Amino acid sequence: MKRYQTILVGAGLDDRDATTLRHAARLAQAARAIYVAHVALTFDLPAELAQQADLVVPVDEVIEQKIQALIDEHRSLFPVSTQIHAIGRQGSLVPELIRLAAQKSADLFCLGRRPLHDLDLLSDSAMRLLRKAPCSVLMVSPGDEPHYERILVPVDFSDHAREALEVACAIAQSMPGASVIVQHTYEVPLGWHKSDQSYEEFAAIMQGHAERHWNEFLPSVNFQGVPWTVRFDLGNEVPSTVLAVADEVDASLIVMGSHGRTGPAAFLLGHVADTVCSRTRRPTLCVKKKGEVVNFLRALLQFFEFEKT
Repeated sequence: MKRYQTILVGAGLDDRDATTLRHAARLAQAARAIYVAHVALTFDLPAELAQQADLVVPVDEVIEQKIQALIDEHRSLFPVSTQIHAIGRQGSLVPELIRLAAQKSADLFCLGRRPLHDLDLLSDSAMRLLRKAPCSVLMVSPGDEPHYERILVPVDFSDHAREALEVACAIAQSMPGASVIVQHTYEVPLGWHKSDQSYEEFAAIMQGHAERHWNEFLPSVNFQGVPWTVRFDLGNEVPSTVLAVADEVDASLIVMGSHGRTGPAAFLLGHVADTVCSRTRRPTLCVKKKGEVVNFLRALLQFFEFEKT
């Protein structure tokens, strides 16, 4: 995808990294640079080892060697012209990875996470990385294959939803046989009982409103020739409805837009995207607008005290 020209991959130096790299490769068709990075709390050796010169191997070199071996194993998946770099850093995981994403002006951050019952530092920090990263974020679980036959895109008819939908179509376009399922959740307002309508009648009215909004929204979307369907689902809680639909259609990828707020809050995901990402193990891509990200980078660096104000 042309929009993802610089990709940052968070490496845990374990079995999940192969999966994360395979997914990154799927989205790296036009990538100029890939950065595979691991953050260690410290590069210092234990005191008892540091005194034995024959055992001393710089920790940062060991980390970069492991990353390079991983890159070499999967190099054939990426475009020949793409430069792939191994990076080892020390410090606090979340600030260091966010700092790196900002420094490299990353378009996409790929992150592997473990199931909730088997969390480690990288997985435990996944949601903070997702919310604070100054770019779109793809989250995958170990063993997930990067075959996106059915891409689910929840929409609320906002500009951020349009951006997510067009990203999903670009991904589907690169995979023969892939299709996009557009999904909108509508609900019956709490005061429905004060009207002369039954619950079912009011639900039908709300669905009609949703369909009208979709028809107004539709001309602004470029589906790029990708097969698509749209569905309208009644639900009292949008995240739960999205998760249920993902299970029903067996979505191979969920693509969601970040919340459409302005200023720094625009880089904290809205309630729906945040909740869906925290509760699903399916590959999930949260799309953030690059233009907004560029304008926010300097403020982000200052926030983490990486630049002097």
